[in-house]
Amino acid sequence: MSVDIDASGRKSTGKGVYQFVDKYGANVDGYSPIYSPEEWSPTGDTYVGGTTGLLIWAVTLAGLLGGGALLVYNTSALAG
Repeated sequence: MSVDIDASGRKSTGKGVYQFVDKYGANVDGYSPIYSPEEWSPTGDTYVGGTTGLLIWAVTLAGLLGGGALLVYNTSALAG
């Protein structure tokens, strides 16, 4: 089975993400990675964001839940 057209209906060049191997020494993910290793904890035992990151996460979650509860209350018969 040979594929002569790509997903958009144009004639395929056959390169895909591997066209950058010679230029950059890797395919697309090699020079544009999905994640940066320095953002991840090496052991998984600790959160790299630290206490400040957890506090920001908790405040955001509480705000979303509180805002949702307020919307439900304001649109219910309890609001009067």
